[in-house]
Amino acid sequence: MNLFYNPIVTYIPLLIKLFTPTYAMALKVFAGICIVLSGITMYKCVYSITSKRVVALFSALIYLMVPYKLGDVYKRFAIGEFASFVFIPLLFIGMYNLFNKDGKKHYYIAIGATALLLTHTITTFYTAIFCLIYIIFNITKLKEKEVIKKIIINVIFIILISLFFIMPMIEAKRSTDYAIFDSQIMSTNGNYVYKNTLNIGEFFKDIGEENQTTYIIGIPIFVLMCLSIFTYKNVNKEYKGFYIIALLFSFISLYASTKYCPWFILPDILCKLQYPWRMLTFFAFFISFVIGVNIYVLLKTLFSKNVTRLIILTLLIITMVAYTMPILLQYETQDNTQDKNRETQVLKDPYIHHFSINREYLPVKALMVQRTYLQEKEDRIYILEGNAQIEEENKQNLSSSAVLKDVTEGTIIEFPFFYYPGYEIILIENGEEIELETMETNNGFVGVVFKSNIDEGKIVVEYKGTMIIYVSYVVSFVAFIIFVGYCLLENRKR
Repeated sequence: MNLFYNPIVTYIPLLIKLFTPTYAMALKVFAGICIVLSGITMYKCVYSITSKRVVALFSALIYLMVPYKLGDVYKRFAIGEFASFVFIPLLFIGMYNLFNKDGKKHYYIAIGATALLLTHTITTFYTAIFCLIYIIFNITKLKEKEVIKKIIINVIFIILISLFFIMPMIEAKRSTDYAIFDSQIMSTNGNYVYKNTLNIGEFFKDIGEENQTTYIIGIPIFVLMCLSIFTYKNVNKEYKGFYIIALLFSFISLYASTKYCPWFILPDILCKLQYPWRMLTFFAFFISFVIGVNIYVLLKTLFSKNVTRLIILTLLIITMVAYTMPILLQYETQDNTQDKNRETQVLKDPYIHHFSINREYLPVKALMVQRTYLQEKEDRIYILEGNAQIEEENKQNLSSSAVLKDVTEGTIIEFPFFYYPGYEIILIENGEEIELETMETNNGFVGVVFKSNIDEGKIVVEYKGTMIIYVSYVVSFVAFIIFVGYCLLENRKR
């Protein structure tokens, strides 16, 4: 169903699986693609802002080698988070072009924002906050009707193309309580976030956290960042404004990760990231731009000969690689045979334990009984109240059927499916099909209440989806086709 998890990081690996022997290999290929693409999009972003290839090249290299990003890939395999590194630069290509250039590449806003939304919701939320601050810095531009018009166009496309993901989620949220939306269960509150803030020393030394997250910035990046003290006054005026904003956003991202940030007094809506060190994603993006500019200004100011500049740049790259390699080498590796054996075992397992799934996507009622009712529950229909005989029960995938006899009015039966909108329950009695109202049981499963006595009948429950799901998929598909045409038209004008 993929109701809550972002589609790009779900379906693209599944498509890659068509060409790989295992799912594990498909995930590794996806990670590799994300690494390469993040370097390309960062290069494109910085070049579109500065028109300097040296700046773009070094910024992209820094973006590829930031230790936090390496930890996302090689330690945590935080698939949504490291995939989002690909799309943040695309969004800022559009933002900068709209507010600081001719606005003819504004559609990159919709490309980047839509891809982010379909990749990692948390990153999307905080990227939106940074974009809002960026707009405030450029508030005078909002006096121009063309700028307002293009913002509205991008927002409409973002919403419509993402509708197939957004609307089913909203429908589910309205139907019942799911753990993902509960701030207490998900610990999306200020006190929890503050509890996970970092000491400044953790930016310089990997202390081996239990969750194996890497917080270190690294000495090379810190030194290159501090060059701003000397390079600031010589930064090109054309992009000096963005340089200042990027430097400010870098410090905000670092500050928000530390114990000096008062998360405990902030409203819950601003605490959706759970772990404040996730702000290092944005630090990686903004500081990569700053460092690229710093290197360019330093080379241009101190060295007049191109050969000397090239030698210094090469030495800097070698230094970054030399610093990065030990970080990469410390990560554990697992050969493909182990991956395949584990995967085969999982695929052959006829029963998946509820502790093996992402429980934040369960109904809250189911989560509350995970260590009691769910521990002993069998994969069959249960009679919760009343009386009935259940015979010839059969379950396959997302459908289940059974013959019912001597059902008394008010009887409640529970099917072996967690409750999500889209299940259809049909009672076949005396050759007539009657659709029954689906309900959520007290255990968070699909259930039904019989409002009359039934001597004998067959009951069938099957996941069919909802009208909202079907309509939203059609709207998103049509919006995507229109957007592609719009981008081609805008590109032709440009």
